[in-house]
Amino acid sequence: MLPRQEARYLVVAGPTAVGKTAVALDVAEELDGEIVIADSRQVYRGLEIGTAKPTAAERSRVPHHMLDVVELGQRYTAADFAAQAEEAIDAIRSRGRLPVVCGGTGLYLAALAGSLDPVEEGAGESERDEARARVAAIPVAERHATLSRVDEPSASRLHAADRQRVDRALEVWFLTGEPLSRLHSGGGAPRPHLAVRLERPRTELAERIDRRLGAMLDAGLEAEARGLWEAGWSPEDPGIDTIGYQEWWPHFEGARGREETIGAIRTATRQYAKRQTTWFRNQGDYVPVPADEARDRILRLWREAR
Repeated sequence: MLPRQEARYLVVAGPTAVGKTAVALDVAEELDGEIVIADSRQVYRGLEIGTAKPTAAERSRVPHHMLDVVELGQRYTAADFAAQAEEAIDAIRSRGRLPVVCGGTGLYLAALAGSLDPVEEGAGESERDEARARVAAIPVAERHATLSRVDEPSASRLHAADRQRVDRALEVWFLTGEPLSRLHSGGGAPRPHLAVRLERPRTELAERIDRRLGAMLDAGLEAEARGLWEAGWSPEDPGIDTIGYQEWWPHFEGARGREETIGAIRTATRQYAKRQTTWFRNQGDYVPVPADEARDRILRLWREAR
């Protein structure tokens, strides 16, 4: 475990609905910290209810960073996140406070830690444009199968409907000739940090996902998605290709009923949580912590790392 003076930041990670936000808030308050969000959906402006962004009350308790940093429709990579999050961490540390990184996007956390190769850095814009064009030339319905042929580990981790990440994995393949799954462990020296992953029994996590979806629906998730649909966005657009939003388009277009749509969101969210859980369990630098004991366990881990 890293000595405290060497650990530049603390990470609270885990699958969706596991309870990361509440734990990060408690820990940040106790350790005089500020929160850096590592969530590939919460970076987008205009997505509020369906991404479970921290509430105004939560943001008033502790300063938050890396929310609403990119416009809908704009591509945003793990490398982009790592660069901006590193700036936020430096600023927090300059104030004598602790950066508490909270999120469930594994690629973002890996890029920030330096354990994911900075694929973007070795290529020029023309090479990246060419790789994206090669991806775009593949019919959307065939992209996941194509990824399975060149990068089976990534394909097995990603759902076929997760278009942005499937496209990104294919882009990496065309750009580097290497599968993204192989690059996950190929980065340089990791940035010092202490990372924990919150855990709950599968049935309990599924119940929490269902309750949170109900709360989102009560808060106006359908109306939020309809507003985006009426504005002309499509499920293929970066940001809109998000669980909780993209499932509504067939309903708004008359091809699927409301209850079926809600069921699709519930199923996709559970599947996503399962993939996240698998990801974090396969990353050796995360200390597993039961979510209900997380606050005290994390505080003890941090204070013992002196």
